[in-house]
Amino acid sequence: MKLNTIPKSALVLLIIGLLMTIITPVINRYFPLPDFLKGFLNGLGLAIEFTALVKMQRSKKNIRCTSYND
Repeated sequence: MKLNTIPKSALVLLIIGLLMTIITPVINRYFPLPDFLKGFLNGLGLAIEFTALVKMQRSKKNIRCTSYND
């Protein structure tokens, strides 16, 4: 049985980032948004996703390092 080694905070950040990136065009379809706001929300969503990926990689490195020490 494989344990889930991804921290919950990283999963939450990944989901929030994906939702921000996906929902922006949907909102823009029904409520016109200025280009600045669309770009800002997309960029913020991508930055949050990137942060989640960095957290996942760091947790994998920490697990590998602790398993070598045991």
